[in-house]
Amino acid sequence: MFAKVKDLFARPASGKGPARRVLNVGGGSKGVALPPHFERWEQLLLDIDPRVGADLVCDARELRDSAEAEAFDAVYCSHNLEHYYRHGVDKVLQGFVHVLKADGFAEIRVPDIGELIKLLARNGLDIEQEIYTSNVGAITAHDMIYGYGPEIEASGQDFYAHKTGFSRDSLLRALHTNGFREIYFAPPLALLELHAFAFKTGAGDALRAELGLGEPAPIEARHAAALPARRAVHGNGAAPDPVEALYQRAAAAFGAERWDEAAALAQQALALDAALPALHYLLGCCRLAQAQHAAALRSFAACMELSPKYPLSAETQARQALCRARIDAADGRAAAIEQLAPAHAKPVSVLMCSAKPERAARAEAMYRRLLAQVPHEIVVIRDATSLASGYNRALAQARHEFVLFAHDDVEIVSPDFAARLLRALSRHDLVGVAGTRKLVGGAWHFAGHPHLAGQVGMPAADGGYVVTLYDVTERESKGLQALDGLLLATRRETALRLGFDEATFDGWHLYDLDFSLRAAQTGLDCASCNDILAVHGSQGSYDERWVEYAQRFLAKHQALLGPQQGVFYKPELVALPLRSAEEWRLLTQQLIAGG
Repeated sequence: MFAKVKDLFARPASGKGPARRVLNVGGGSKGVALPPHFERWEQLLLDIDPRVGADLVCDARELRDSAEAEAFDAVYCSHNLEHYYRHGVDKVLQGFVHVLKADGFAEIRVPDIGELIKLLARNGLDIEQEIYTSNVGAITAHDMIYGYGPEIEASGQDFYAHKTGFSRDSLLRALHTNGFREIYFAPPLALLELHAFAFKTGAGDALRAELGLGEPAPIEARHAAALPARRAVHGNGAAPDPVEALYQRAAAAFGAERWDEAAALAQQALALDAALPALHYLLGCCRLAQAQHAAALRSFAACMELSPKYPLSAETQARQALCRARIDAADGRAAAIEQLAPAHAKPVSVLMCSAKPERAARAEAMYRRLLAQVPHEIVVIRDATSLASGYNRALAQARHEFVLFAHDDVEIVSPDFAARLLRALSRHDLVGVAGTRKLVGGAWHFAGHPHLAGQVGMPAADGGYVVTLYDVTERESKGLQALDGLLLATRRETALRLGFDEATFDGWHLYDLDFSLRAAQTGLDCASCNDILAVHGSQGSYDERWVEYAQRFLAKHQALLGPQQGVFYKPELVALPLRSAEEWRLLTQQLIAGG
């Protein structure tokens, strides 16, 4: 049998056959299309099920011992790794490394159990509850964790059950510890999915462009090896790496708010290896928690000198700015208040939809206070059936030169809101507080770093805020392709010309993406006003209704945008806990001054 395997995996003779070959592991059938970038590749199908017409009926755990080395340019493995026990995953991945050429890569897709757990906890869902609908029917949380029940029952094959699961970090760790040196995460091709490209050595610029890859995922100490308990059973018997062990202990102490212990352990690790940015960052976070701001700044500077990649670079820059903001506060310096320029003092109509009288009353009082320096009116639609239709009705009643479309659960914590908003409107056609330079799917933030701009806060349980910093290195980011709809401002005549598409978006989702994208398509300059601090009282809901409207949006704009991702993809972003609105204002001032 092994001789047959070696023959199947042997590389074609020089000058014969296609230039590139891909091994499809566990694909089930060659009738199931591979991603478009494999269109001209020769495909060899490996599967354990003899009924599917595989080129090779084989257990993927046997690849390393039975297959020809460096025989393939790529391995494609879609929703297969979860069918092995965790220790079996190591054998499969080591086999992938074995059969790949030096510049080869493995494309891996698995369910994102980490995000599923967060979804269940956040929404109070039961494990048997439907999470989404696929082309084979309803998918429950139980199906995602343990395997698709109807398929297991109908086939009688226990192999279709899931025997392990992955979070983003655990998949990154598994790939790295089994021999892949450069790893990228790409937008998923299905709901609640991890989609990774793992390179045996590294990806050249041409191949990265061909596959549409961004920056590689940063490999930190926690990704360097399996937990000691696993290694004791499954590893090679070698002692744990001392730097990794110290980092893990320091991180655990930091998580338990034992700042002195965490700092001491981080310093011990740095004495062994001072070239790891994550160690300097961790020490800086300890010093920041201890209010030792000068020491924290030195540690963050040392981290940045080592050129960390995103998101560590952005996390470090955010905490550098926070250190400086707290130094300013300790010295009695307040954030600057922008004065309203007389030339910018234009009348504003605030347009809202709200069926909750108390919430609407709070919002009305806030805008009357914030816009006291300029003529203004507030129009509230109290019986809207969708935001698009409600905003169209409010717009028909508006009388002033500028219109502000606002959610009723937004709190503005910038006391000089009028000056900042009207300054931005004097320079740009459509203004929001966050948006993207590039759309890649049914939510504006899908593109991730470095395409996003602005910041948005959420209320924290301690009375402070958790602020997501998309990019706050300039006061305004112009030339955006789409904006978040929690706040949108433009000229009344512009809004009337564009209108909201209430026929397509007859609910509460995607109206803002459609409106701002159409504005950008007509040549209008869409911008985020990064120094307006807005707190959104509710998180977005990526439920079945959102999926429906995301599909409508993509169908409407596909001719222009091309293929897009309609599924929920949560990119890595920087979220920073802040104590107060004044601290947030000082932080923003520091970020923009440093940008």
